[in-house]
Amino acid sequence: MTIKSDRWIRKMALEKKMIEPFEDRQVRKGVISYGLSSYGYDLRVADDFKIFTNVNSTVIDPKAFDERSFVDYKGPVCVVPPNSFALARTVEYLRIPRRVLTVCLGKSTYARCFRGDQRVALVDGTAPTLEDMAARAQKGEDFWGYSLGAHGRVIVTKLEAPRFIGRDSLLEIELDNGELVRATPDHVFIRRDGSTSEAHELRAGHSLMPLYRQLVRGYESVYQPLNGHLIPTHRLSDEWNIRHGVYPDGAGEHRHHRDHNRTNNRPWNVCRMLAADHIRHHNDESYGPDFDPDEHSAAIRDALARLAKDPAWKERFSQAQRTRAVAFWHDPKHAAARDALLAERQNIGPETREAHRQAMIARYANPAERERQSGLMRAAWSRDDGSRRAKQRDVARHIRLREEITEKSVLAALHEAGSIRGAAKLLQCDRSVFRRFPELVAAFPGTKTGRNHKVVAMKELGGLHDVYCLTVPEAGNFALDAGCFVGNCGIIVNVTPFEPEWEGHATLEISNTTPLPAKIYANEGLCQVLFFESDEDCETSYADKKGKYQNQPAAIVLPKM
Repeated sequence: MTIKSDRWIRKMALEKKMIEPFEDRQVRKGVISYGLSSYGYDLRVADDFKIFTNVNSTVIDPKAFDERSFVDYKGPVCVVPPNSFALARTVEYLRIPRRVLTVCLGKSTYARCFRGDQRVALVDGTAPTLEDMAARAQKGEDFWGYSLGAHGRVIVTKLEAPRFIGRDSLLEIELDNGELVRATPDHVFIRRDGSTSEAHELRAGHSLMPLYRQLVRGYESVYQPLNGHLIPTHRLSDEWNIRHGVYPDGAGEHRHHRDHNRTNNRPWNVCRMLAADHIRHHNDESYGPDFDPDEHSAAIRDALARLAKDPAWKERFSQAQRTRAVAFWHDPKHAAARDALLAERQNIGPETREAHRQAMIARYANPAERERQSGLMRAAWSRDDGSRRAKQRDVARHIRLREEITEKSVLAALHEAGSIRGAAKLLQCDRSVFRRFPELVAAFPGTKTGRNHKVVAMKELGGLHDVYCLTVPEAGNFALDAGCFVGNCGIIVNVTPFEPEWEGHATLEISNTTPLPAKIYANEGLCQVLFFESDEDCETSYADKKGKYQNQPAAIVLPKM
């Protein structure tokens, strides 16, 4: 089957009255566009609606719709409640030719879409394109991503109904991390301060709400914009499971990855285990079911103590240890390990520094120890022939100057490492060297730069493009792999394909899957129809089988049995 162009649609509308009334161009000014497009036709929604309400606590039965479930409304703007739907009809009357099947899609103005190659951040560590997600969703696959909750906290949410919307014009937005976002001009982006802007309202320098992820001990963690802290993603997936009743929250439990993949944080892969069971499980995985760590440690200690009772063995063991130590500090093959150890000792953590400080306080609190240390130092310096003092001066001078450590190199190290301590490790120097650059250090916040993704540039993309979107009922927004949060694509128009030789006004179901009310504008574009022609007539058309929805009037028709 081939899709039909605007020339064919115009010819069939004018000669066969396939669409009445018919607009042979796109009507755009001041309205949501409708009329003829390159390979389709944008239909208008009429001004009468049936809005679903559950005030009577009725059950939706597709075999017998209860009229009490709907509120009739007629007017220029219909407000569909959050997570609800409304029924409507098209302004146009359609007559479908015998060789033609017609598919109806929601307009991107209501859907707010992206180009098909835009990637979405998923909690399993992957970032598929929207086009790929739509194809996989057709096969029954589920997806979970990241969203901003009601109070601005990053949460895990289910991403539903990734789908092809139609064709539309796009803007290309370049971010300061080099990523590109290609979206329809009306797509909503979440700003760093929590406000929202449509794509066409963004300007260079605007900061977007960021998504930052990094591995911590092999576990993915997500940056929380509210407090600047990192939280493991599997904890957020655990919260999703609790919110949706997968299991209750309990004390003394650990979160566990079923497949042992620490980056696969899909909620079905995260479960709860008692702490003791969790530790035992991983010990069994690492050492086997019969491994006892306490028994293992005790066995090693007992064996060394027993062997040390033999003076000959003890001497051989001590000599072997001395030989290894000398080789470590002098053999060139250990140079890399020595450098790493020295770098670690030069940049010790606060706990180690405090332990050293307490040990020194305890040592020098003893007068006899102070006198002994003083005697050792005097004896060492009394034997100096001048070379030791010269070496100390040289070391001090290089610590102070280190000509290769410049403001430029310090800035580059800070940007790469994200902290002063990390930068000192990269430069293999003590943090005291950074005192030479007080203004630079004072201006650096101590975290990675670019904590607000900023817009660098924007431009229009020529032509029309295939656009896709998805829905997030729980939060109304989701995160792109580019590193920013965008609004939910929440209006879905559900229509059964128009079969060959069907005719009438089409009844439309408008679903609002967002947590906010949504406006629908009467007598403006709502959906797009695409026409596909076969190379032969069908054996039985809708008219041949006298379908119950044939010749639908200018009214909303409920399901019939």
